[in-house]
Amino acid sequence: MNDIIVVIPAYEPDDSLIGLIERLGADFDRFIVVDDGSKTADATFERVAGMPGVTLLRHEVNRGKGAALKTAFAKVIADFPDAAGVVTVDADGQHLPEDVANVAKATRENPGRYTLGVRAFSGNVPLRSRFGNAWSRYFFFLLTGVMIYDTQTGLRGMPRDLLTELVAMPGDRYEYEMRMLVAAARKKLKPVQIQIKTVYLNDNKASHFNPIRDSLRTQLTLLHAAFTTPRAK
Repeated sequence: MNDIIVVIPAYEPDDSLIGLIERLGADFDRFIVVDDGSKTADATFERVAGMPGVTLLRHEVNRGKGAALKTAFAKVIADFPDAAGVVTVDADGQHLPEDVANVAKATRENPGRYTLGVRAFSGNVPLRSRFGNAWSRYFFFLLTGVMIYDTQTGLRGMPRDLLTELVAMPGDRYEYEMRMLVAAARKKLKPVQIQIKTVYLNDNKASHFNPIRDSLRTQLTLLHAAFTTPRAK
């Protein structure tokens, strides 16, 4: 699948990032990995940089997931003119290759719309994740009128014609992903939602998402964006 580029923002990853790229290599030819100012992962990134099809970009300091995504999107716009779009994948290995491939396929088939890999949150799911997503889902619906079953998913597909808008969008950390969804809702563009497996490794301890600080920032962003983003006419 050489027309969809896999984008992986990474902060202090371990060697599971290498395994993730190897597994995805069965379906994808090109990857952009963004080192978001890691201090202890040089050996991992050296190996990643030597892997086939990988472009490694690096931030000198930690700027946040949103900033890392925008760095990758700008690279696609500038240097990958043949790319039909991107799929963003979390570096912790919790997205399965078949789910990534399904989201990529839907991205290609739905130009002009986001595609979201949405989790069912069934089975052995950490309580903070189950509660946080339920609250976010219904709060988003209350403010926008659009039901998104997993507002916090990191597995997302974006067609090329949305990337310029995304590079210019405010937000540098986790709240950036919420702004994407609000902007789409205001333009009356409902995302394509593809159900994916719910996978948590080691009770999600590898995640850098702070359940208090980042949840508050995300919800405040949702509230602000819901009232300040212009509606489509």
